[in-house]
Amino acid sequence: MAKEPVKKKEEPVKCFVIMPISAQQGYDSDHFTHVYEDIIKPAIDRAGMVPVRADETANTNLIQLDILRKVIESDIAICDMSVKNPNVFYELGVRQAFDKPTVLMIDDETSAPFDVSSLRYVDYKRGMKYRDVNSAVTRLADTLKETYSKRDDKSEINSLIRLMELTSPAQLAQVELSEEDRTEKLHELQISELTSMMQQLQANQKEILHYVNTNNHNNNIDGWRGSNKKSVNWVVQPKKNRTLWDDQDGEGEPL
Repeated sequence: MAKEPVKKKEEPVKCFVIMPISAQQGYDSDHFTHVYEDIIKPAIDRAGMVPVRADETANTNLIQLDILRKVIESDIAICDMSVKNPNVFYELGVRQAFDKPTVLMIDDETSAPFDVSSLRYVDYKRGMKYRDVNSAVTRLADTLKETYSKRDDKSEINSLIRLMELTSPAQLAQVELSEEDRTEKLHELQISELTSMMQQLQANQKEILHYVNTNNHNNNIDGWRGSNKKSVNWVVQPKKNRTLWDDQDGEGEPL
């Protein structure tokens, strides 16, 4: 009796998430983390897909290259246009140029950009109350399933390419590189990425030092409480982690 052919397990549909990752002006520092964990990720799970976000990528050596690869190659993507983040729109532009299925979303306090205002998008409440979150998850999950099921339907207006009736989307050119050239290019990208990270660390260090110096200066001013403002001898007592001073004329108050 002939054996039945083993059915090949289908690869899960991967949904790449394009959204603000760092803190955004005018929003709580963890706001978009909550948007991802409470709305986007549950909607992707409900649609039977696997969520993939840029900061969750395993390959940290080539962050930019890895992000671009996922932007172009992922089965479907979600793009949160809230706050009109430049990096988000750059990735969305790349995705749109390749005419890949993408679900747009935006909060109720951000106006839809003119370029994509003609496309469908899922809106959600910035306040993220319980019922509003549940509604957003349901609508986003339904839109994901519908968009993916119609990914090959050219009459479905899902990108600017189809909206503008362009004949063909962008395509990746096949470039033949030797192993030596490929290694050299990867090293260049790694160096560029490391340089960018170092510059960011230096900028952060300067901000921290400025903050510390400003606070120390303010604390020193607050510590000057003597009525006779003559020279003051400062004595540091590490055990108590406090600073005492003694006015040369014996006036003033100890801290």
